[in-house]
Amino acid sequence: MRWLIDGYNVMHVAGVIDSKMGRERFRKARKRFLDHLASKLGDLAAETTIVFDANKPPVDFPVESTYRRISVIFALSDPSADARIERILAKHSTPKALTVVSNDREVRQSATRRRARALKADEFLDRLPTLAYQRRAPMNVPDPEAVRTAPALDDAERAYWEEVFGAADEDPAPREPAPSKKSVTRGAPPAPDRRRVEKPRRVDVDDVPDLRRAMITDADIAAIRREIEREG
Repeated sequence: MRWLIDGYNVMHVAGVIDSKMGRERFRKARKRFLDHLASKLGDLAAETTIVFDANKPPVDFPVESTYRRISVIFALSDPSADARIERILAKHSTPKALTVVSNDREVRQSATRRRARALKADEFLDRLPTLAYQRRAPMNVPDPEAVRTAPALDDAERAYWEEVFGAADEDPAPREPAPSKKSVTRGAPPAPDRRRVEKPRRVDVDDVPDLRRAMITDADIAAIRREIEREG
């Protein structure tokens, strides 16, 4: 239940009833009011309870019933609708979820003490055209707080990636900053090697007797050819 409404308060402020109405017109006006309220509330009708004053059982409704998904109560066992509303407030397990609609100041104060919301009848009627569009958050939308606090990885995934890359919670080893170009000390260039390198001495065949003797002369080549011709 989200709405707890004093029925005759709202009907009177809406101009639906007056003191000159006969009983039959009064009952028809009440039914038209409930039809109008159900159509405007939409899905919220199922979460709405409306309480009417009653000195005797009504002829067109049970004392407690559901009409077009609205819970309808005639406060026959209570001094007034206000008293029944206060009794419902006192027994409700989550009064903070309720909005009480009544022009009675004591009823609104009782609602405030129980930390329920309280509206006057005219305030409720002003909001009525848009109430059907005020929906609760869809069930498939995740709670932002749960998403914010949920771990990004489950235990198995975390263990796998920690094995591959190391523990995710460990701080990486601090890297030493690379020296800036200004701080690099450049050494002096190496001194040139001024030692004298001697060139190899040119060797003349006449200076090496053994080498000269080992060389074949033109006469030797002619003699070898003659030997080959004779053998051929």
